[in-house]
Order: sequence, then structure tokens, then C-alpha cells
Amino acid sequence: MTTRMLAEAVAVLPQVLEALGWQGRRVVQARALSSRRWVACELNEAEHETRLREGLPPAADAFLLHCVAHRYPDFLSRPAPVHIEGAIAPRRTWAAARNNLGGFVSFGARVALVPTVVARSLPVAVDAVYYGFGVVALEEPDRLVHPPEPVPAQERTWVRRLVEEVIYDAVLRQAGQALPVALGVA
Repeated sequence: MTTRMLAEAVAVLPQVLEALGWQGRRVVQARALSSRRWVACELNEAEHETRLREGLPPAADAFLLHCVAHRYPDFLSRPAPVHIEGAIAPRRTWAAARNNLGGFVSFGARVALVPTVVARSLPVAVDAVYYGFGVVALEEPDRLVHPPEPVPAQERTWVRRLVEEVIYDAVLRQAGQALPVALGVA
């Protein structure tokens, strides 16, 4: 993604969120699984406050997550610290957007933010419908070309929890909030 594309995507992000019905969601950039992506989410304020009181930081890597889950057996079944709405991939090509979003299928809606000529092409229309991707045109006022397919409720696994923790960490860092540090993992 070029610097110009990134600047254009950032400039239209409020309109993109509105077109998707995601107004009021935070958008953070995070390496959720193997790729950097923009993730639209909401902080679970009650769980965040509880974790601040308990000194329980985001368990944003697999090793730390396993240590925390070992020390606190109920950790994996606690409420998620964030609700993930979906991921947005601003890219110049459909292939680049699809590749960025492909592995996010179990965690939230997937939306490609691509130039209008790409968004309105027949191959993109077929792929988007087949794979459940949302497609948003970068340059036009009527941006939503294909709505994303809703993601059905999934079983909570440690991988799902890890993604939630990575996003939670990104939310706190973006907001400049102090991270809890009193973790007693032995």
C-alpha cells in the first residue's frame, strides 16, 4: 500500500464506517494473526475496568496467553475485552485486499477498501459474494458496493482469545492508556 493510498483511506475512514453501519467503533491497526490490518472494534468497558483493578494486562502473544490461562484458569472464559466488528483492508488491488483479510474469517466481517474501478469490477463482485467479503469503493460517495457477510457466533478458542487480546492491546496503546503490569504469573 502506498503512502498516498493510506492517506486517502484514512481521510475516508469515517464515511467507510458509516457505510458499514460501524459508526462509533474504534479502528486500530494491529498484527492480528499473521498480517497487519485495520480492525474496527468496541472496548468492553466493564471488563477493561475489572482488568485494571486486577492488574491484568493484555495477553497479546501466545506464550503470555498460555501463562495467564495457566495461572488464572477462568481467563479464557472471561468476557472478551473488546468486541470485534470486522477488519478493513485498504489496498490498491483486489488480490492484495483478499490476501490480507483471508485469515480473519472467524473473527469478524471482512471489508476491502479498494479504488472504485476495482470495487465495481465483475471478478470482485463474484469473489466478494462467494467468500463473504464486503467491498467499499474508495473514491465515491455511494461507497458500499457489497456488504460483508455477517460472521456467525463461533466457539471461543484460545486462538480467538489471542486475537481479542492483540486487539485489546492495540486499543490501549492507541489511546495512550497505561497498561496494567501487576501480573503474578509464576
